[in-house]
Amino acid sequence: MTSGEKPAEDPIMESLQRIGLLTRLVEQRLSQALGVNSTDLSAIEHLITDGPLTAKDLADRLQVSTAASTHIVDRLERAGHVTRQPHATDRRKVLVLLADTSKARLFELLAPLLGGVGERVGKLSGAEREVVEHFLASVVEIYTAAAEGVTSS
Repeated sequence: MTSGEKPAEDPIMESLQRIGLLTRLVEQRLSQALGVNSTDLSAIEHLITDGPLTAKDLADRLQVSTAASTHIVDRLERAGHVTRQPHATDRRKVLVLLADTSKARLFELLAPLLGGVGERVGKLSGAEREVVEHFLASVVEIYTAAAEGVTSS
């Protein structure tokens, strides 16, 4: 295929492309609903997924400097989305915790999406489930390799 040439139509490829576009749209709408920018939303997602984190841990996950991470946490704290708490065993560290109200609001906003996808997954037969799991695992590998290969100049 030469540059500028459109790949042959494939419903699976088209669906994957639409999912990517719709994912970004959902993220934009979530950011608007929570009153945060996309980086702040990513920080919230990491706090939901990984639990309380230090600003350094958050910086590593977001791939930003610790100074930038501190600014992100400051913004989220001012907006009422996070609180800071001393680490239980290391007095030098401070943990960033997601506010229960923010977590509840995020899950409230995502309930139709999560419920709908969960319902569809639940309807898969054993054989369908195996095919889908294998396919998605291989797509995740490809995306992971692509993400690691993309660098800023």
